[in-house]
Amino acid sequence: MTTVGDRAGLPTANVEVPRRSACLPSDLCRLVRTPGGSRWATAISVGRRPTFYGSDGELLVEAFLLDFDGDLYGEEASVSFVARLRDELAFDSVDDLVAQMNLDVAKTRVELATKS
Repeated sequence: MTTVGDRAGLPTANVEVPRRSACLPSDLCRLVRTPGGSRWATAISVGRRPTFYGSDGELLVEAFLLDFDGDLYGEEASVSFVARLRDELAFDSVDDLVAQMNLDVAKTRVELATKS
C-alpha cells in the first residue's frame, strides 16, 4: 500500500513496510526501478526520516518516481533495488534535506542511465 508523505520535500510514494519483512536492505538510500503496470526510474529511501524523527521514526520505504505526474494513493507498488546511493542522514533544515534530495535525483538519473 502506498500513501502520501509528510509533504516536506519531493512528492514520494510511501510504501508500508510489513513488520515481518526480511527482504529490505539496511536504512540506506538506493536507486530502484518500480515494476507494476509500468516501470519507472525511481530514487528510493529506506529509513526512518531522521531529519524529522531522529532514530525513533518508523521504518518506511519512500519512492520518488522520476518524471511521474499522477496519483498513487492507495495503489500497490513493488520495487527492485539496482544500486546503493548513499547513507541515510539527518539534516539541519528541510531546505538542506530538499537540496540533498535534488542531488540524489540527479545522481539517480546518471546511475540508472549507466545500468540500462
